[in-house]
Amino acid sequence: MREKILEVILVALAVVFAIGGYGIYQTRPQTYQLTPRNPDVLRIVTWNVGGTNGYGGRSLDDRFLPHISSVLKKLDADLILLQEVTSTHQAQRLSRMLQGQWELIVSAVGSRILAILGQRGSLHNWNGLAYRHQTLAVSYLSPGKPPVLLMNLHADPYSAQQRTLLIGRAADVLMSHRSDYLKILAGDLNLDIDIDKRRDLFTDNEHLDVETYNYLAQRFSDVTRNTGSTAEPDRRLDYIFTDAKPAKVIRAGPWKGQRVADMDHDPVVADLKFESIP
Repeated sequence: MREKILEVILVALAVVFAIGGYGIYQTRPQTYQLTPRNPDVLRIVTWNVGGTNGYGGRSLDDRFLPHISSVLKKLDADLILLQEVTSTHQAQRLSRMLQGQWELIVSAVGSRILAILGQRGSLHNWNGLAYRHQTLAVSYLSPGKPPVLLMNLHADPYSAQQRTLLIGRAADVLMSHRSDYLKILAGDLNLDIDIDKRRDLFTDNEHLDVETYNYLAQRFSDVTRNTGSTAEPDRRLDYIFTDAKPAKVIRAGPWKGQRVADMDHDPVVADLKFESIP
């Protein structure tokens, strides 16, 4: 009888630990839910808008600018980071379609152009921090909010080594400048490191990708962690990282259902509130 009681206790403990472990390591993805923007919150969006040129297309097609602008107007963000814009002219058209007092800075080289738009504050180009044509660095100054030094990235989709070089250099450069500024690193990093899925179909070096992510995670906070996939097929490729300054994540994650044509990325949004303003 005593052995039976012990067996029952052990089974019960195993169930409890299993449930507890599942609760610790498994988080139900919570995608972004659109709400009116709070004036005290810094809202940032990153979106790879490529894929509207038809199957295999990369950059944004002009025909879909009204859809992109409609989504972005609903978000009413303070900062928008775009990847795979077709041209500076196209980015300017999109800025005008947003119908606000937007400032725009666009990367000047490369076929996959990056763009950063800001409102309710001023943008300043930090060309000296850019690395090749896959990064775009700006500062953002807005009354009532901390000064921001921001890096928009589009990492190589095919080479883990190239991703590591780009992301590592961007993180190092960003953290070595203006200690009084909030640092944000965001964009399409093409890192997909879910340990419960087969990533060998999408990366040539999963171990290196994991090391790259860990290198970032030691320096920044991954504010959209555990909020679900951001790109097809069920991949998390788009990120928003902030440094260790006091920021509360009000809500964050991919905003589903906003794609058009052959787009394979969702807009990823984060609402950040700061406990103290320098």
